Amino acid sequence: YHAWMQDASLLEATASEPLSLDEEYEMQASWASDEKKCTFIIVCAGKDRTASVRGPASVSSMVGDVNLYFNDHDDSNAAEIEIMIADVSARRKGIAREALRLMMGYAVESLAVTTFVAKIGHDNVQSNNLFRTLGFSQRSSSEVFRETTFLCAPNEDKEVSKAIEEVWNAARRGTYDET
Repeated sequence: YHAWMQDASLLEATASEPLSLDEEYEMQASWASDEKKCTFIIVCAGKDRTASVRGPASVSSMVGDVNLYFNDHDDSNAAEIEIMIADVSARRKGIAREALRLMMGYAVESLAVTTFVAKIGHDNVQSNNLFRTLGFSQRSSSEVFRETTFLCAPNEDKEVSKAIEEVWNAARRGTYDET
């Protein structure tokens, strides 16, 4: 993960700053206890790194992460969502789409999220297209920050809700082992 976050294009795409390894560990520890953040690491089994919700995978098959931020002071049921597929060999295989739908399913079922917000840089054409195909609609655009804000309320769109539900219901869920 730390090596990925030294890549200039990933830093730009995720609006991140480079961190030292110690800073990275510090940040991860703070996230683990922050109730306003939820992150899942995306792992893919198999050499071809095809999307799969049905089997276990190891840390060595980590390809990215998907995050939620509960930072809307006016709506406690809204969450900002973002995705990063850092491993270049895992891109353009449906992994981001599946991971986003899984996170959205988890958020709707377990965290009572009703609205998802995505903020994506203007130059990140692939992410802009991905979120549109997932049912997000453009809410605003900022030339100052050079980003577009998208919104998705799954309960208001039967197709979006059904797509999330299908992926979520197919997922094999278990317990998290911290050791």
